[in-house]
Amino acid sequence: MRYIIMSRRTIFLFAAAVVMLYFSIILFMLSPLHGTKSAYYGNNYMNHFGFRQIPSVNWCHELRWQSPPSPHVVALASYPGSGNTWFRYLLQQATVIILGIVTGSVYMDYGLRVHGFPAENVTDGSVLVVKTHEAPPAHSDKFKSAILLIRNPRDAILADFNRLHKGHIGTAPKSAFKRISHDKKTEWWWHVRREVVSWEALHRAWLAGFRGALLVLRYEQLAEDPGPPLQAALAFLNRTVPQESLECALANKEGIYRRRNKHQNFDPFTPQMYELLDAAQARVAGLVARRTRDVTTRPPTRA
Repeated sequence: MRYIIMSRRTIFLFAAAVVMLYFSIILFMLSPLHGTKSAYYGNNYMNHFGFRQIPSVNWCHELRWQSPPSPHVVALASYPGSGNTWFRYLLQQATVIILGIVTGSVYMDYGLRVHGFPAENVTDGSVLVVKTHEAPPAHSDKFKSAILLIRNPRDAILADFNRLHKGHIGTAPKSAFKRISHDKKTEWWWHVRREVVSWEALHRAWLAGFRGALLVLRYEQLAEDPGPPLQAALAFLNRTVPQESLECALANKEGIYRRRNKHQNFDPFTPQMYELLDAAQARVAGLVARRTRDVTTRPPTRA
């Protein structure tokens, strides 16, 4: 009898552990942008189930799908860490005075899906733009036009490193930059060497390989003053936006999709890293100038 009781107790404890693990995974997937608690989660946000504080979004309009769907699918392309999610947020805020049009993605991020982006993993004409960090499809006309959001490689690569360690809006601890890999080089060193090549290759693919209409926006200009880049994107998308809608979007420009916490007085880049970054940035700047000069950047008229 004692053996049976112990067995039942063990089964119960195992089942309880499985249930707790299941709900922990669900809460993690639905947590704010897959990150940890950040300093700007203030007292206005409720502590959801006692596990995590979930920020809310002050939307200017109720979100809806584009109807009728457009035959022209527009990519919103960028290297990771270049402000793609934040710019999607601004577009959804600004699109229409009554209803905001959702933006899609080639990815399925469950954290984003429940925090303002219901069209995750939607890549057709029912969304305003489609987020991608990939090169344009080689043998497909999936995207008729594209917006390319470029951030300088130093900040973009650093932001992506932060994302890998702390989610979309967290910041990697200083110890992460000093972690040694198997060959006595830091993981950060290998990350920079690898990603500066990826950063340049992605922009080269869109600037030199994409044959559709292309609008190039710079993250630094967007961060300094979102108004003009946002208006340029809306004009590129053939969207007329009332002034009050644009004003509402800009009044709520911060949202919850920008990384706040940054290490002060800490530069993880070495002089050799800066040489690689500067050379790649100069080559991409040359491609931007050539593309701007040679290609008409007006997208097809929406049917």
